[in-house]
Amino acid sequence: MLRETYGSLRWLLVLLPAVLFVVSVLTALTSRELETSISAYYGGPVRDVFVGVLVAVAACLVAYQGSTTFEDYNLNGAGSYAAFVALVPAGLDEILADLRRSALLTPQGVTPAEYVWSLRFGLTSVVALSAMLLARELRRSHRVRALAREDRTTGLFILLTSGTLVAFLTLAMWQLWVPPVDEVRLEGLALGLPGADLRLSIHHLAAIFLISALAVAVWSHAWPHRATRTGSEAGPGYDELVRRRGYQLIFFLMLAGPLVAAAAAQAFAPGHLVIFLEWWEIGLFCVFWVLETRRLSAPPPTAQPAMPVR
Repeated sequence: MLRETYGSLRWLLVLLPAVLFVVSVLTALTSRELETSISAYYGGPVRDVFVGVLVAVAACLVAYQGSTTFEDYNLNGAGSYAAFVALVPAGLDEILADLRRSALLTPQGVTPAEYVWSLRFGLTSVVALSAMLLARELRRSHRVRALAREDRTTGLFILLTSGTLVAFLTLAMWQLWVPPVDEVRLEGLALGLPGADLRLSIHHLAAIFLISALAVAVWSHAWPHRATRTGSEAGPGYDELVRRRGYQLIFFLMLAGPLVAAAAAQAFAPGHLVIFLEWWEIGLFCVFWVLETRRLSAPPPTAQPAMPVR
């Protein structure tokens, strides 16, 4: 029964993004307009599907217990970022401006202050839930602590990623609660680059960290001896070696995503690099997830009966 439950969770992590992809493509064909990013659908008719799918994906990532402690730890972090991608709008300024204009015409509608307070309650609940789950994990299990002590590289990864998550959540809560309610923008970070001023909002930071965590999940299966020292000491068989080579190819294709997306945007839809990049990365992760799900769902090989000794 437990095997079937985790199998269902794994397939949901493929089918849910597929639902969002199909709905967004059909909407683009109907309206003859492609949004610049998946997040841009938050403000359109696909909003309910976008939020519902990402919240469900976040829950599945946290509920699923990875095949290794490393994978489980990584997917839990990905689930936290997915929740922020779902609940924090990419264009919060535009949404608040629209609410101000609507309030002039229909005073009984939702006000910007009510919208911000809703964000405060929702996002704070997500952070509190994440903290409770982490405390429960540390109290009832020694897996994460054992993983951090496994070797220097793994310990450094745990320190870096957990520190990044804490810093991200602290920044989000600071920008959500410290400013007055009418000044909340969740603007994230401003990166001063030569000749450009790049600003990454809380939503965009969460999306970047989410995709990075998905890439790490693929990496941990492509090079399992580097991701964790637990597991079989025997060398991989032919089938496992082929599988690892396939996962390594998927990982390198994910790294090449910006170049592929730039070429696709230049050829088919200039100005739409982000949405091509997002679907490329998510699509490759889904391919990896399907292959790994099929491997895990395959029945274990039966032992051959021993030949009688005469």
